[in-house]
Amino acid sequence: MDKDLYEILGIKKEATEGEIRKAYLKLAKKYHPDVNPGDKVAEQKFKEINLAYEVLKDEKKRAQYDQMRAMGANPFARARAGAGAGGSYAGPEGFDQMGLGDLFEEIFGGGFKRSYYPSKGHDRESNLQISFMEAAKGGERLVQFSDGRRLTVKIPVGVDDGSKIKLTGQGDTGMSGGPAGDLILTLRVAEHPFFKREGNNVVLKLPVTFAEAIIGSEVEVPTIDGMVHLKIPAGISSGQRLKMSGKGIQSAKTNQRGDQFVEILIKVPKEVSEDYKKAAALVEKNPFNPREGLIV
Repeated sequence: MDKDLYEILGIKKEATEGEIRKAYLKLAKKYHPDVNPGDKVAEQKFKEINLAYEVLKDEKKRAQYDQMRAMGANPFARARAGAGAGGSYAGPEGFDQMGLGDLFEEIFGGGFKRSYYPSKGHDRESNLQISFMEAAKGGERLVQFSDGRRLTVKIPVGVDDGSKIKLTGQGDTGMSGGPAGDLILTLRVAEHPFFKREGNNVVLKLPVTFAEAIIGSEVEVPTIDGMVHLKIPAGISSGQRLKMSGKGIQSAKTNQRGDQFVEILIKVPKEVSEDYKKAAALVEKNPFNPREGLIV
């Protein structure tokens, strides 16, 4: 076999993993048996492409192949030598008649014979970064992958960090007419500036003024659905939570929505006016002692 595996895929010897895969997908699509029914030349080319990819996509096999080529040795010389002893070498234009799978199996080990039979392509895995709101509300995202493909990915409502999405048939091309593998996306959800997720519930820390905490108030509060009004009861303390039923995230399994919990955070200004100080002094005259009972 005189053909160079890099030449078969039309790539440079310094090609990256992404470049190898991109070239493979392009050629596999062009010479796939389903696209060229009954074309023996295309079928042979398709086998060459797949077997070249099987070697070059594997770091160890690629290194072994590169090492033999660097030494000036033909990795497949034994196949040619075998032809002189009653073997079945058929010339440089067709690899050999003993079978590409046999030849590759002899040099690189098992796993190549099955390339002659229809088999599903390898699955591919990748991470997809999405926003907190995309995870909570779902939607569609046009994603461009390293091999140049642009795919529309549907993000289900309520997915969480680490959830997986399977894109059927978007993995490696199948061997010898077999179905393509799948692309498995692992979702990575970015943190939100002020929302925090607890299961299907949403937690929001809400800053309120000293006066709002004492006398109560009605304020606008952000939710994943937009702004809503929330009543702050009089006498509320920092750390207390107010429940907003049904304002959380919809479960991906049950379709039921969680709740939103608003955690109160009383904020006191660093710089205050004299009137503010006088008002605070009047409040201090109240006999309430928040540290009552803290005695050792």
